[in-house]
Amino acid sequence: MEKAGCRLYVFNPDCELAIADGGRFYMPPANIVRMAEDLAYLPAYLGEEGDGVLVPRAVPCGFNGELGVPVRPVMEGELADGGEGWHAEPWGRSPRMCHWLAARGMGEEWQEGWKEAYSRRTALGVLLHLREELPFVGGEVVPVVCHSLAEVHRHAGRGNWIVKAPWSSSGKGQLRLGHPFYPKADEWMGGVLKRQGYLMLERHLDKVADFAMEFQAVGGKVEFIGWSCFETGEHGEYLGNRVAPQEVLEAELRGFLDSRWLLALKSCLPPALQEAFPGYEGYLGVDMLVYRGEGGEMRLHPCVEINLRCNMGILALRLQERYLAPGAEGYFSVRFYPRGGEALAHCLQEGSRMPAVFRNNRLLGGFLPLAPVEADSCFVAALHARR
Repeated sequence: MEKAGCRLYVFNPDCELAIADGGRFYMPPANIVRMAEDLAYLPAYLGEEGDGVLVPRAVPCGFNGELGVPVRPVMEGELADGGEGWHAEPWGRSPRMCHWLAARGMGEEWQEGWKEAYSRRTALGVLLHLREELPFVGGEVVPVVCHSLAEVHRHAGRGNWIVKAPWSSSGKGQLRLGHPFYPKADEWMGGVLKRQGYLMLERHLDKVADFAMEFQAVGGKVEFIGWSCFETGEHGEYLGNRVAPQEVLEAELRGFLDSRWLLALKSCLPPALQEAFPGYEGYLGVDMLVYRGEGGEMRLHPCVEINLRCNMGILALRLQERYLAPGAEGYFSVRFYPRGGEALAHCLQEGSRMPAVFRNNRLLGGFLPLAPVEADSCFVAALHARR
């Protein structure tokens, strides 16, 4: 057994879904279960010497040995005597994950009072605080809380809107409303209202770019750790992150936004987050976007959602700091391949086309899968790097 206090990282991408369900024995959808299994190794890049990462099966000997990742894979069977000696670091907390940890002596059971902290209504409170502090934030970014279908129809009668479930993230639990509403829209919204109690109605903005501010809460203090520039798909689903030095990412953002706005965000957000999430410890991120105003000018939405957990942007940040060679930039992506063998074939093809090149245990260029890819894998997380 490792020395007491070593961190055991656990990848559980079902956080918000499990919180919305509320049950200790919640079972995620099959595709989320598969993601958790295929990408279980990902948190290893967050850890340090002596830490472990929980994996469902043995990791191939020498996997990504060129990077010298100091975190060792640990299978659940090795925790048969409980989690003694480990400090659990799940991707995010939920009733399901907290129960799993508590049963192994690595944490406490979920407290019902925590649920509201993870809701979009709490993120709305942070957004309203930012509107008071930052004069450049427009009122069009403020969502409407709707407790009935009648309210949704009344507010969404004109313009383009997106409706979101209170507990959801990363493109899940949201619907673009057409005019007239799609036949299934009322059915979907009615189901969310029944399960979660309300809906968030947001204007569809003319998006130019997605980005985020990443933070870490330690000892009651929230500290900014970096910018994250990422891409999403047509339905808001996560596609990937730029992996580049912070000065490069910030310069890119300054190409869209006044540098004074970025400084104001660094000043205003940490205390706002400390007030909204007292007692929270760990990573968190605030998703934002640049959009075009009615006159074509660049505008800022400073709080699209808050991820009260680790996220892919934080992972990209750590990859750049620890595993990307100086002078190199990259792109971290997560892709889904539904047919058997397709994910492995893709990795073999990309590895042949762009072989990975290393310098001093850091990736200098080429294609590198960041989690083992087997014949039956469906999800691939990979880093493409270039000089």
